Amino acid sequence: MRAPRAAPGVRWPDETWRRTTVDMHIPDWDPAFMAKFDVEAFAAALVQSRTQAVLCAAQSHTGLFYYPTKVGVQHQQFAGRDLVAELIAACHRRGIAFELYLSLIFDRWAYDAHPEWRGQDALGCTGFEFAPQPRYGVLCPNSGYRDYVRAWTREVCARYEFEGIFFDMTYWPGVCYCEHCQRRWAREEGGELPRTVDWMDPRWVAFQRRRERWLGEFATMATRTARRHRPRATISHQSSTLPSNWVKGASHPLVPACDFLSGDFYGGPLQGSFARKLLGGLTRRRPFVFATSYSSSLRDHTGRKSDALLESKVSAAIADHSAFLFIDAIDPDGTINTGAHAAIGRVHDRLKRCWPELGGERVADVALYYSLDSKFDPRDNGRPVQEVFEADSHTAAAMNVASALITAHVPFAIVTAQHLAELDRHRVLIVPQAHHLSPREAAAMRAFVRSGGALYASAGTSLVDPTGRRRDDFQLADVLGVSLVRADWNPRPHYLAPTAAGAAVFGDWTPDRPPFAPTLGFEVRARPGAEILATTTRIWPTPDPTRYSSIHSNPPWERTDLPELVSHRFGRGRAVYAATPLEDMPGLRDVFVRLIRSLAPAMTFEAKAPTAVEVTLFAQPARRRHVLALVNFQAEQPNLPVDGIEVRVRLPRRIRRARLLPDGKSLSLRHAGGLATLRLPRLHTLALVALEHG
Repeated sequence: MRAPRAAPGVRWPDETWRRTTVDMHIPDWDPAFMAKFDVEAFAAALVQSRTQAVLCAAQSHTGLFYYPTKVGVQHQQFAGRDLVAELIAACHRRGIAFELYLSLIFDRWAYDAHPEWRGQDALGCTGFEFAPQPRYGVLCPNSGYRDYVRAWTREVCARYEFEGIFFDMTYWPGVCYCEHCQRRWAREEGGELPRTVDWMDPRWVAFQRRRERWLGEFATMATRTARRHRPRATISHQSSTLPSNWVKGASHPLVPACDFLSGDFYGGPLQGSFARKLLGGLTRRRPFVFATSYSSSLRDHTGRKSDALLESKVSAAIADHSAFLFIDAIDPDGTINTGAHAAIGRVHDRLKRCWPELGGERVADVALYYSLDSKFDPRDNGRPVQEVFEADSHTAAAMNVASALITAHVPFAIVTAQHLAELDRHRVLIVPQAHHLSPREAAAMRAFVRSGGALYASAGTSLVDPTGRRRDDFQLADVLGVSLVRADWNPRPHYLAPTAAGAAVFGDWTPDRPPFAPTLGFEVRARPGAEILATTTRIWPTPDPTRYSSIHSNPPWERTDLPELVSHRFGRGRAVYAATPLEDMPGLRDVFVRLIRSLAPAMTFEAKAPTAVEVTLFAQPARRRHVLALVNFQAEQPNLPVDGIEVRVRLPRRIRRARLLPDGKSLSLRHAGGLATLRLPRLHTLALVALEHG
């Protein structure tokens, strides 16, 4: 019997901003497990947390099902009982939308019952023993496990009425060398699976691209199976791995399998901001979902975040126009942590009037280019795969850029290869250490600069294409105004000596007292017409360990004319190339920000505020306004209030009025020289401001 549909007042997923999941990964070897689970108490807790939509397990990492399955094995505590139907009915009676949670790849029952489905690492260990911990049973999506997933997906979709499905754990926990992967590789590419990492070896890179496609095909299989039986339900997969490194295999092929992107993140404000901008840019439907836990970590069952920290996280999600999913874990006996739901309920009561104000498109002069093909570190080249520990210099560089821009209040979006036709929505494109860049991407960036855009690129950007083929020169050499002399991704201690042309960017740094660069540095030559902003100064040589210039440090020694930072006019635009990535040097964060500001003077909006405050802007043309958001997210919670924030905005249409949302209180607004300036008297955690121009 199908459960009733959700109450008419629930508009899924467009208006379900407040979402909840309760992890129910509980085995059944002890009869006490889940013995106290109460459906009505569970649903009542969701009301307490002001939940609009719940993500609830039909099956978990244990591999056990919470309904009488004919495909797998039901949790013994509920033998013969259809817990899923009861939960759907209880939630729908309360007007709460219901999303089914299903675990892929991580399935302990299937791991134990079907050893032939297990993955195998490069050393021959089965089941990915290097996975997060040995409790998990990890399976290979290229094995017969695929048919099992297809069967239970059909079963659950035919059985229930629900609003959506979330497939969790759709990623590779490690590099699999099982017999199923080997056979598929031999059939599609030929030969043995490569076991040495080398991002400039087309065969190794082909293996990685196959892993990404195999994962995407597996996700698509699950999505299409569900769609065939539940065409009106939304389908999504775990998306938190998109900003993860190459090992997990989450890349372009995973995105089309999702109606909207949804991922859980447990880091600080920087990780959250970066992830939301990435998911918000990639998602096919909005709102996308940002999830985090009530506990201080997933390993700490009773640890809890303070109300202040929860409010900061929810506020940051609101500022990026994201749905917020709150995660808690059930006790082994099935008891609900009502204190957690009360805490998030208090936060939602303070903020729930903000969500109806959201929507529209992000406005940002600066775009940070994130290459899903470049999530690795070239310094791993030549290492056996089992010795690579998931280093990712491209993501690290992109995060460094994001951190610098956030603290300097420079608004930015994150764009990918999905956005190549839309680059002209921005004025500056930052491409930090994009190790693999396709000819199509390079062509789009070339056209962007030629038509008047500004580009910042660093290190090996555009030197290697996504097949692993290294070029003799940068694909963007004509745009950047440099040609390659020597490529080296290894650290090379040196100094950056500013030239007269670069003095304004480098500020107080001088050729005599230049900034130190402990990071990598490519060797290039400037092309005719290029302007050199900084050159290399070498450190004092150390002929042997006992002969040095200074016992603690490596002082500057010999100046050279080797270009370090080069500016070049191309068409109607400008490009800057950094042989030494400025974004990787914390001591040069102000230099990096000045450089980016010089590429886009008179930005759309600027803020005078402490570095803990992030500012976003979304255009809502249908409502004839823009929505400005300010989030105060300090390292130590609760936040100390901030007074006297000033924001200056340049919009194509004159701003008639600035009002605080949702209350509607007017703010003073001053116009001068095309700028509208408003002041915010005091900011505690979140402020939304409607800039009305209708």
